[in-house]
Amino acid sequence: MFVNHWDVCLSAESCAKVLARRGVSVHFCIDNDGTIYQLLDTQHAAWHAGNSKVNRASVGVEISNAYYTKYQDWYERHGFGERPLWTDAEVHGKTQKPFLGFYDVQIEAAKALWRAIHDGLGIPLECPVDSSGDMVTTTVSEVASGKFKGFIHHFHVTRGKIDCAGFDLKNPLDEVRTSRKYCIDKE
Repeated sequence: MFVNHWDVCLSAESCAKVLARRGVSVHFCIDNDGTIYQLLDTQHAAWHAGNSKVNRASVGVEISNAYYTKYQDWYERHGFGERPLWTDAEVHGKTQKPFLGFYDVQIEAAKALWRAIHDGLGIPLECPVDSSGDMVTTTVSEVASGKFKGFIHHFHVTRGKIDCAGFDLKNPLDEVRTSRKYCIDKE
C-alpha cells in the first residue's frame, strides 16, 4: 500500500530534519513547490505509519504542510502564496477546525508520484471506500492488518492520526487511472 501524510512542517527540508531527529523515516517528501524528494529506496521499510505491519507493506510520502492557519503568513512571505483553507473536513466521525490544505501543485505532484509507484510497484490505484463508493474517513481493519492493497491516508491506519483529512483520494486516483500523463509539464 501507499500511505499519504502531511508533515506539519514548513518545508520538505525541515521535515527531513524532524524525521532524522525522531528516528523515523519515509520514502518521499513533496515540497511546497511540488518538488518530489526521495529519502529512502522503496525496497526498504520506512518507519512512518506507527504500525509495523503497515510499515513493512507500504511506501509513504510526507506532503509539506504546516497545517495550522497561524502559518499562512509564512507561506505568503516566502513566496509560495496563500494556501487553501480546508473547512468541514471530517475524520473519525469528527469535523475538524479549519486548517491549511495542499497547494494544487502538490496534489499534481502526488498524482505523478502515485502513477510512478503504481507503474513501478504495482500498487492498485484504489482507496478504502464504503458501500456507496465514497472514501472511508476513519480507520480500516484491513489497512491496520497490512492486508489492504492501494492508496491510503495515515488516518486509515489509526484513530490517533488525522492526516490527510479533507483530501479525498477517490477522484485524484480516478484521474490517475484514466490519465496517461506521466509527468508534470514545467515551462
